[in-house]
Amino acid sequence: MRLLPPQSKRVLDVGCGAGMSAALIRERCPQVRVIGVEPSPELAAHARENLDEILQGRIDDPETIRALAAQEPFDAIICADVLEHLAEPLPVLQALTERLAIGGCVITSIPNVRHLSTFLALGLLGTWPARDRGIHDRTHLRFFARGDIIRLGRAAGLEPRGERRNVRLIESKAWSLVPAKCLDFWPFRGFVTFQYLHRWVRADHDRGD
Repeated sequence: MRLLPPQSKRVLDVGCGAGMSAALIRERCPQVRVIGVEPSPELAAHARENLDEILQGRIDDPETIRALAAQEPFDAIICADVLEHLAEPLPVLQALTERLAIGGCVITSIPNVRHLSTFLALGLLGTWPARDRGIHDRTHLRFFARGDIIRLGRAAGLEPRGERRNVRLIESKAWSLVPAKCLDFWPFRGFVTFQYLHRWVRADHDRGD
């Protein structure tokens, strides 16, 4: 929410789930209209109670992209833990970039595969970690370190204009935030960050084109 411009009037929440983030968005942006995209019919039904409009479908479905093309441009598009679930995230991010209003932004949160837990599993246990959630969620189709995230955004025609990080020494253990903060500097920063959050703007808008 801290990356979301408070003056936003139209926000697209991609992968909105049951719409629980809508209350936080409205708290941040009182005059906002929130539109959601959600692939699960059950979650989309719940989200309709909290959002102004729901597009039920996968964001990488051409039908969903066409439905978004018919919408007015958005001041902000939120992709919270979405892009790593897509086989081809770049064309989706490019399509979303085209739906930004002048001065609008895309906000992404993406797990960091460079986290210490990856090295421990591969180096010590000799296996790729597969878990029910987090960095190594079994449903993830793509994996990103910070450099990969920056390249993806720029390939989609975006430029980063804000970054935040969530850190833990052990991703699933909240208590490990404290020792992680002690290591939150180069060259250890990339190993204790389990999630990168970015605010992006269109590169052509940023140049004033």
